[in-house]
Amino acid sequence: MNYGRPTPDYNIVVDVDDDEPTLEFQDFASTNAQRGRMNSTAPAAAATAAAPPYQPPGQGEAPTGAYSVWHTEYWSQYFNVDSSDVVQRSFLAVVPKDSFLDVYNANPDLWGTFWIPTSVIFAMFVTASLSQSIAVALSGQKREYDFTMLSFAVFTIYTYVLAIGTFVYLATKYFGSQPGLMECFSVYGYAMAVWIPISVLCVLPFDWFRWVMVAVGFASSGFFIMRSVNQIVSRSN
Repeated sequence: MNYGRPTPDYNIVVDVDDDEPTLEFQDFASTNAQRGRMNSTAPAAAATAAAPPYQPPGQGEAPTGAYSVWHTEYWSQYFNVDSSDVVQRSFLAVVPKDSFLDVYNANPDLWGTFWIPTSVIFAMFVTASLSQSIAVALSGQKREYDFTMLSFAVFTIYTYVLAIGTFVYLATKYFGSQPGLMECFSVYGYAMAVWIPISVLCVLPFDWFRWVMVAVGFASSGFFIMRSVNQIVSRSN
């Protein structure tokens, strides 16, 4: 029974906000696996980035060629050999079994380049004097020493090594090769090695034998020079 009171309206309006974030399900297994791969590749990438670039042996050291020609350190590199190295290179100059320049360029030197021509001068003077002494003794004449022969040998041999070596260097450089001045000097310096045993053999008092030995010396020395210069010319640009 209604006594005139208004009936209350119990209809409730609920306003739902669409901007409210909704719940989402996340795959933690795949996320952890991906993080594991990232963590495992991070040390490797860091090690790769920190690794220094590769350098050939000896390239990281200060080159000797950086010194000026007025420093002893510049010339010391050309005397860093022992007697066995000089003997080996002299043997290759007389008996060209292997490439002389391949052995020489591994450790260039001026020791043999200087002392071999000097030894040739000494050997030629001594053996020539001994040969003349033997001839004079057999003929019964008086021996007179002539030291002008020594001066002539010094001038001729040193001029031959330096002048011809410089000419070959300039000529091969002009035609586009890549020679080295010390390399050219050493070719002509070591080419004189064959004349040491020949000068000793020429002591024997037989003219025909001496001429044969001189021909052998020219042939051996010429073949060695031609082979070495040909190898220098082959290094063209």
